[in-house]
Amino acid sequence: MAKPSLADHVVGALSRSIAEGRLAPGARLPTGQQLAEQYGVSLAVIREAISSLRAEGLVETRQGAGAFVAAPSSNQPFRIQPLLQAGPDAARKIFELRMGAEISAAGLAAARATRGQLAELKRAHQAMEAAVAAGGNGVEEDLDFHRGIAEAANNELFVKFVTFLGHHIRDSVLASRPEGSQWEAAEVLSEHAAILAAIRAGDVAAAQAAAAAHMGNCLARCAVK
Repeated sequence: MAKPSLADHVVGALSRSIAEGRLAPGARLPTGQQLAEQYGVSLAVIREAISSLRAEGLVETRQGAGAFVAAPSSNQPFRIQPLLQAGPDAARKIFELRMGAEISAAGLAAARATRGQLAELKRAHQAMEAAVAAGGNGVEEDLDFHRGIAEAANNELFVKFVTFLGHHIRDSVLASRPEGSQWEAAEVLSEHAAILAAIRAGDVAAAQAAAAAHMGNCLARCAVK
């Protein structure tokens, strides 16, 4: 996964303290100097972190008084980066987050895909086959295939979800196919082929089962890397 910045580390630590109740709503945060010493970073990093927390609605600043934990709000946007720590569990968590959406999207695609969307899915799978045959890892083509499924579900929220996850999906797929290692190319292609065949056949249950098997195997492949 992409390496977080120093400010990301501070944001993540403070976000967890707030989420877990160690810093309660209304609590005053330590001063910038105290936070800088606590995390071993500069004041500039602390200012950047506080700015990010304020943008997330987790912290509010008061002129001359400092920064305070904001009251909980249902309007706080969902974000991944402050909470997701780089490491071996990061890819697993992204695959777990995707699983339900991927299974649902595959079933909807089987029921709703247009002729043009089916053709695009077939093209994306063929492009991945060609990339792998040429010695590549097929990651970009893999992403195109799953984006095609989201589009074929004909519910714009699935496309928004895939777009929102953005580079996190790319990083998680790359984590299951590290450069210079052997990865299960034939297995991955076969799993995609099963999803494609079920969607083209209009078999909702089979498409969901194939997507579930694929995501489960992605999790297993991450676990052994």
